[in-house]
Amino acid sequence: MGQQPMSRRTVLAATAVTAATVATAGGSRPATAAPGPAGLPETYVVPGDRAFPTGHAYDPRTGHIYVGSAEDGTIFRGHLTVPTLRPWSPHGTDGRAGTSGMTVDAAGRLLVGGADTGTLRVYDPADVTLLALLHGVEGGFLNEIAAAPEGTSYVTDSFRPMIYRLTHTGTSWRLERWLDVTTTPIDWVEGRHNLNGIICIDDHLLTVNSATGRLWRIDRHTRQSHEVDLGGDLLPNGDGLAFRDGHLYVVQGNLNDLPGLTPQVTVIRLSPDLARGRLAGRLLPPGGFLHPSSITLPGDRALVVNSQYNRWSAGLPPESLPFTLSTVPLASARPAA
Repeated sequence: MGQQPMSRRTVLAATAVTAATVATAGGSRPATAAPGPAGLPETYVVPGDRAFPTGHAYDPRTGHIYVGSAEDGTIFRGHLTVPTLRPWSPHGTDGRAGTSGMTVDAAGRLLVGGADTGTLRVYDPADVTLLALLHGVEGGFLNEIAAAPEGTSYVTDSFRPMIYRLTHTGTSWRLERWLDVTTTPIDWVEGRHNLNGIICIDDHLLTVNSATGRLWRIDRHTRQSHEVDLGGDLLPNGDGLAFRDGHLYVVQGNLNDLPGLTPQVTVIRLSPDLARGRLAGRLLPPGGFLHPSSITLPGDRALVVNSQYNRWSAGLPPESLPFTLSTVPLASARPAA
């Protein structure tokens, strides 16, 4: 999920005058319920003309999809077989004012980033119970979350040079400052949105810097950090990450309007040790993405949020309604640009 270093409170104040015109100011992009692969919808609708969905999570054990709102913190839930999501946890619940990345951990708990509120929440989806509310460094932006198989999770802070580690014992939860990025080779651009998407692959983490487009590999045991050699290629505005069968899927929006950058999912073929990668293709739905943010891989498809976050962060109404999640068959990857 990407954003310029601007307070949500400032943005909300700036957008208040446009809220009444959202439904007509943005274009209409009809959502389709036509069946995709295996009879599943090609598009999923997030209701509301100010939802501005950001992070999402998919639980393969239940088939549920969770999506959070940048605007007010509402969490929506749907099912992989149904084309429309519904509010599941309303805005303001547990003091939640906004969301960023989210994931479902190995035990089926839902982890929700709190963006510039600097918070992380842990929920039991069975009864929408808040299990833990944790806080990062003051002034931070807790963004994307990677869950490891043994139950540990890792969280990027896009405004502060920090990666957090979430652990728990029984009912006690701890969010520790696990990696001080200033002590590593990881690049950091002060005043910009930096570390974003993060994923756990066995003993390593991979994370992308949105500001520079560089991809980093971090050893979970030694905390040693190395840049992944992409043969000179970069991943500007890199956001959500997903991994399968040796391929890394990197969401790229275009918040900063970089010339020639098409919002897409870039596919990287990684070496077995994750030290090197080469562009293998890109994923695009018919009609393209609307500032994509996060990605999961249910079945043989990529599920990607059309966040329109660039509009939200600029205080503008959505470009198109309804808000959607697109699905793209993994086998439809186009040649890398």
